[in-house]
Formats: sequence, C-alpha cells, structure tokens
Amino acid sequence: MSHGPEERGTGAPRFGYHRRVRNLLALVLALVAPLAAADHVVSVGGFGNTTVASFGSSPGQSGPTVGWLYTRGVLGVGAGLRAAAPSVVAPVPLEAYVRGVITIAIGPWEPLLGPELGISGLSGLARPLPMRPTDFTSAENSLTGLVYVAFHTEAARFRFGRVVLSLLGVDVGTSLTAAGTVLRLSLDYATVGVRW
Repeated sequence: MSHGPEERGTGAPRFGYHRRVRNLLALVLALVAPLAAADHVVSVGGFGNTTVASFGSSPGQSGPTVGWLYTRGVLGVGAGLRAAAPSVVAPVPLEAYVRGVITIAIGPWEPLLGPELGISGLSGLARPLPMRPTDFTSAENSLTGLVYVAFHTEAARFRFGRVVLSLLGVDVGTSLTAAGTVLRLSLDYATVGVRW
C-alpha cells in the first residue's frame, strides 16, 4: 500500500508532469512579458523623395506611407512601405524598409534616429541638372540600384496618450550599388500613429 503521491506502477512522484507544465508556462511568460511591456506603433502618413547624382536627378515622387515601430526602452526596430504613382522613372513605385532606432522620451517629445536599409523602386534619374551635360543619364541610372542605406531622423515627434504625431521626418542616404555616388533624400511630411 502506497502512502505518497506516486504514479501507479512507477514509484515516480505524481506531480512531475504538473511541474514540467508549470515550468513551461513560466518560460513562455518570461519570453512574452517583454513584448507586452514594449510599445508598438502603427502609423500612416505622406512622404516625398528625390534622387540626385552628379549630372541628373529624379523629378521627385510623393505618396502615402505606412509603418510599424517596436520599441523597448530607448531601442527599437521598425519597418514600412512607401508608394507613389507609376512613372517613367519609377514603373514599380514601391519602397520597403527596415530600420533600427534610438529614441528618448522627454515629456511628450519623443525624437528618434537610426539607420535604415531598404529596397526602392523610386530611385531612378530622369532629367539632367541645369547647366550639366545631358548624355550621362543612362550611366548614372545604372548606379542608382534597388538597395539603399540611409540615416533616418524624426526630431519633431510627439506622443499624446496613445496617439503619436511626427512632422518632417528626414532620410538621407545612398544606393549600395555605388555608395556615395547617388544621394537620395526623403521627407516624411507628417505621420500619425497609434500606440498599443
């Protein structure tokens, strides 16, 4: 006759299974809790960008942008998509990016900055710059490439409860095909986000 809490026929404690389940749940909670404590912001807005090289530039494109940002403390990661109307310069006018950011909260002011890496269909050159030769356009277009790297800043970014408002975010970067030969400038006119 058994007097202890044992599995029938094994002599092992009956609560071993429950202990394993409890430990597994504790592990899952330990992994999920930081995500729940972090901030997620989904935003929409408008942007404009242009690409400039030595002898040519793009006419500039504008359109909507959507983004997602995850922050924990002062560090964060984000991703997003920009779109514009199709044109000769940008037959597939989409741009997708990922970025790492550093942010700090001083009252409602939450500026951020960090590097951005993306794939862009918005970076073609179409017109020569004034007072420059016109026969370099195709050569310079071959330098624009699809992949770019940029530095992103949002100095005028504010939080009002769950709403995040950012004005005049700036990206300055270059194509990775021939880094430094093509300058890409992008301006997020305004974005409005919701924190959850």
